[in-house]
Amino acid sequence: MVSYVLNDNPNVSISRETRERVLAAAKKLNYTPNRIAQSMRTQKSRVLGLATFWDISDSVFTDILKGIDSVAEKHGYAVTYCHIKNTSSADKIIDLYNQRQIDGVIFLLHVDAAKNFTEKNFLKKIKNQQIPAVIINGSTQDEDLSYVYIDYYNTSSVAVEYLYSLGHRKLAYMLPDKDEVNRRQAVQRINGFKAALTDLGLDQYAPFYFDQDTVGELIKILREEDVERKPTAIVAHKTNYAAFLLKALLEAGVKVPDDVSVIALNDNYIADYLTPPLTSVRVPTYSIGQKSAELLFDILKGKILNEKLKLPNKVVERQSCRPLV
Repeated sequence: MVSYVLNDNPNVSISRETRERVLAAAKKLNYTPNRIAQSMRTQKSRVLGLATFWDISDSVFTDILKGIDSVAEKHGYAVTYCHIKNTSSADKIIDLYNQRQIDGVIFLLHVDAAKNFTEKNFLKKIKNQQIPAVIINGSTQDEDLSYVYIDYYNTSSVAVEYLYSLGHRKLAYMLPDKDEVNRRQAVQRINGFKAALTDLGLDQYAPFYFDQDTVGELIKILREEDVERKPTAIVAHKTNYAAFLLKALLEAGVKVPDDVSVIALNDNYIADYLTPPLTSVRVPTYSIGQKSAELLFDILKGKILNEKLKLPNKVVERQSCRPLV
């Protein structure tokens, strides 16, 4: 009976009074369950794997990990980190699963293809071993697997809708540099921006596109007397691009948000420390981690899932955007 209580056996009915007495005694004796013995007996490790290319110091990774861990903890699970180097890293995941060191795995992948990594072949190996898995992001959409995507397209449409609600009608877009402009996430953000303009009838204003090399052209237009050409707001591809832009505008004597509003399509801790503090679009990374873990636990319970989810982004208002009266 004591063993059933301490191991939280769901198949045995135990009275509340008995359970409380056993747990109180265990606490008094500082009893700690032997997880290795439990694993051998139940064939479960009570550990989830989080496998990724991402730099573990990246705020996206840490937020997603926190979200996963919050759900894992509720189920009495721990989370272990697995580094992905290339396609053959699937073999390491398979070994961990076969050795009962993990019960399932969440893959945090890149939406753009990584060097020496073929996502389709990688996931095929995981599927062939019937390893319970959920993918965050990724460049594929396997019909047999569940995905929680970062919605890059929506970041820009949310930004445009927010600026529109403030009365802005003439918008500019700060493109990423040449190394990044053709990446999938950049293309999705740019396409989201264009579609939002069309939906709101703002494409008639012929938005101005620029990058770090052509910021001077934007500044020249902002200084002109011809108000018809001037954008009233700028959508910057990412916070680091917006930081460069804010510095350039400050040095040129262009005031933000008095002369022009600025919003970035991702959120970063530095946004609070820029001048002025930068309004941005926050991707729900913590919630993405939570949802991916919830899906994985559903799979561990025997549910067959092939969910394809995108969680909503939201604007974090600071001081770089102003309403037009």
